[in-house]
Amino acid sequence: MSEQLEKKIGYKDVFRQKEYLKMIFAALINRFGDSIDAIASTWIVYELTNNAAWSAIIFGINKLPSVLITPLAGAWVEGRNKKRIMVVTDIIRAICVAFVATGYLAGFLQAWMLVITTFTISTVEAFRGPANTALTPKILEKEYYEYAMSLMSTLSMIVELIGTALAAVIIAAIGTAGAIYVDMVTFILSALIIAAVHSREDKLEKVKFQAAEYKETLFDGMKYVRKRKIVMVLVIVCIFLNGILVPFNSLQAPLCSEILCGGAEVLSIIGITLMLGMVFGSITYPMVSGMLKGKWIVLLGGGCIGCYYLALLACQPLYESRIFMYVFVAVASFLFGYFASLLTSYMNVQIVKSVEEQYLARVAAIVTAFGSAATPLVSFLVGIVVTFIST
Repeated sequence: MSEQLEKKIGYKDVFRQKEYLKMIFAALINRFGDSIDAIASTWIVYELTNNAAWSAIIFGINKLPSVLITPLAGAWVEGRNKKRIMVVTDIIRAICVAFVATGYLAGFLQAWMLVITTFTISTVEAFRGPANTALTPKILEKEYYEYAMSLMSTLSMIVELIGTALAAVIIAAIGTAGAIYVDMVTFILSALIIAAVHSREDKLEKVKFQAAEYKETLFDGMKYVRKRKIVMVLVIVCIFLNGILVPFNSLQAPLCSEILCGGAEVLSIIGITLMLGMVFGSITYPMVSGMLKGKWIVLLGGGCIGCYYLALLACQPLYESRIFMYVFVAVASFLFGYFASLLTSYMNVQIVKSVEEQYLARVAAIVTAFGSAATPLVSFLVGIVVTFIST
């Protein structure tokens, strides 16, 4: 009976899930604001410091809470009202970006202030992420997961693409500070929408912080991850996915110049086709997951990402034909984005489906932390390797 129900479910059924739609709208508003803020903040850092090192420092500070705080935050979130946590963290983020925009306008903003606000925002996001994951089963039945989460992922990428494209226009129209104020408004709207979500969360009593119980909860989550084979696979896939994308993200400019013998136009082609592939992968994931087992999605996805790297190098002699190079890079980048999106969708869905609700926030936090740790580690290794060998 359940199998028949699953076969009948599609994207149109997700639009009937009103409470989950609220979460989707909140996520889209957040993503739009963040995509604008990412560009505006970059300009602010350069204008304040004229020093690329500060950008690297702030980037590193932004990643630290994901590695160090998220596992602790996931354990803390258990037993507490997830919706309330999401609302409070959205408000804190709104206050932080409002301070940055106001400081920039008033002329008192300094680089060290950006470090503090960036760390604060990343820290509260370390609490919001596990809470968001753990709230999903409270408002959505399991049979909707594939289509619901694929829909959210797809729409988020489309909105991010739109936000990135409009960022320059918005900054030109209302200034850099104005663009950051837009991000502040999106956080406030997100908080209001999440506050209106009706969930099946039990009325939880206020949980007093007790170090011994907290430590036990955290280590209990670690033990759960070690004992559950599927969860260990998810951790490994997350580490792999974050790590394997680092060389591509960090070496795009030399890749386009030294290997593809092109310029900024090649970066644009890669960026656009990659995003289109990710959107298509997110849309088709429910159908693919119905045809292939999870291990085949992982194996095919990982294999195709590896083939992308190798193909770009293997076809280098053919790049004398500019038309061939453009077409080949576009097709290859589309496939790269497609399979990367399948892997990401598989991760997101399987975490919610495979983990018991009482462990969900902790496990999501642990998976995120391990995956995030791969990024700075591999970046460091790539930085060392490229000093000795060519791109």
